Amino acid sequence: MPANLTAEAKAKWQTAQNAKNPREKLQALQEFLSEVPKHKGNERLRAQVKTQIAELRDEIITKRGKRGGGRSPWSIDREGAAQVVIFGPTKSGKSSLLKALTNARVESSSYEYATRYPVPGMLQYEDIQIQLVELPAPQYVSNEGGYRIQSELAEVIRRSDGLLLLVDLTNAPLHQLEQIISSLETIRISTHRAMTRVEIVPERGSGEIRLAYSGSRESLPHEQVRELLHSYGMKNALIRIFGDATIDDVEDAIFENVTLYKPTLVAANKLDLDLSREASTTFLSEVTELPTAVISSLTGQGLNTIGEQLFNGLGIVRVYTKEPSASKPSEHPFVVPGGTTVGELARSIHTDLANKYRYSRIWGPTSKFAGERVGPDHVLGDRDIVEIHTE
Repeated sequence: MPANLTAEAKAKWQTAQNAKNPREKLQALQEFLSEVPKHKGNERLRAQVKTQIAELRDEIITKRGKRGGGRSPWSIDREGAAQVVIFGPTKSGKSSLLKALTNARVESSSYEYATRYPVPGMLQYEDIQIQLVELPAPQYVSNEGGYRIQSELAEVIRRSDGLLLLVDLTNAPLHQLEQIISSLETIRISTHRAMTRVEIVPERGSGEIRLAYSGSRESLPHEQVRELLHSYGMKNALIRIFGDATIDDVEDAIFENVTLYKPTLVAANKLDLDLSREASTTFLSEVTELPTAVISSLTGQGLNTIGEQLFNGLGIVRVYTKEPSASKPSEHPFVVPGGTTVGELARSIHTDLANKYRYSRIWGPTSKFAGERVGPDHVLGDRDIVEIHTE
């Protein structure tokens, strides 16, 4: 940016964020856009708001066209430890893969673009489940030489935690992958993590703006971030700062004027076919920057690695809590992002637990010895056991 917005413009943005329905939000965004000065420094912001306005208009038209009301088939309830979408060209085998990996009742079809709406299923990985959602294939536009992702499909992808990109080994798989990644970039989705970025996680009831740094604290003072967010009416949030981000990066994050990174696993399907065996070797040698699996959803080859690769790529960890008086921890873990501290875990369980926190005891990979006493800044690892003591 910087946008250098007036207090009135910021108030209109906050009104848009608090809107109860698409029509109210559309009106508020239009009013906000009218307050944003037309100069070079605001081009990205104006373009982003215009995109949101266009998507809202599409949503309103779509709802208007429905008969009998009811829930949108594009609305998928999140379940399990994370939600990963299966995305790829038509006839790459997405339905067969979902059926092979999960409990979903889905039938494969011999014709193109058979899947019209998202279809969920649950993948069991050790003691947790990961929700897989098969997405409709994006439309190939011949005169544009690539795929076009419709607004409903884009919204499902942006809400997901990760991507499982599926390509067909018998049909120029590298070219397919390049086109799919290119189409994702048009909706501001990246399969590669930026070194410098800002993530804003809204919270309820904390009454404060909290910052979690992984770069230089000096480059972005807490007070400056808090003042900026307060000016937009944001009072409760965790701000994750990676690298040497600037205050402009924070303001971009407020407007979602950023490219979202999605952990990505590439799967090349149809390994069972004779033509695919040589192609799989070539494909693996060419795709080196993303985790990759060659599989057959028909015979099951390579499918036993999918759960572990998704879990590792998502960057999540399992933490088991234990009552101070109990001899064993809970069998059901909390699944949290890697880098989560004991204090953040306590807050996510209950605000009172964080407010009355005294210390914790840790068993597992991050403890120096069994039952080590640690404070709220201790970073948790996968399969840690945590015993939280309060006042």
